[in-house]
Amino acid sequence: MAATKNLSLEIKRLIKAPRERVYAAWTDAAQMKQWFGPENVQTRDLIADPRVGGTFRWDVTNPEGEEMTMRGEYRELQPGKKIVFTWQWADDEDWENHVSIVTVELADADGGTELRLTHEQLPNEESRDGHTRGWESALDKLERLFSSKLNLK
Repeated sequence: MAATKNLSLEIKRLIKAPRERVYAAWTDAAQMKQWFGPENVQTRDLIADPRVGGTFRWDVTNPEGEEMTMRGEYRELQPGKKIVFTWQWADDEDWENHVSIVTVELADADGGTELRLTHEQLPNEESRDGHTRGWESALDKLERLFSSKLNLK
């Protein structure tokens, strides 16, 4: 069983927006509803209480029409720099008694913000691969959110 492995993923992106705006897109529920989650997943509700110990809940409907809920808790918040939260799917046997950790780090970069996302302690390789695809798609949406806002100016 792969449970003893530290299954993780890392994704880096250049987001064409200042760090403070990218941070806000990750911590403000109204903004998160515009981009959070993969392209093929519908967000039914997203609740975020961005403070250490605050909770995070994301209710979705997947492409097969199945309703799912992800729950987490904010562990660390450094405005404009870093966000750390737990990630656990409810009603999924792979996630029973299993919690993973998501870390989002933001740094100034030429033309915007370098975003480094790490998702650690995933339950298995299938989950890691699925979350890699999901985060890539979500970050595509985040990039588009900022490019569309820039085009409005």
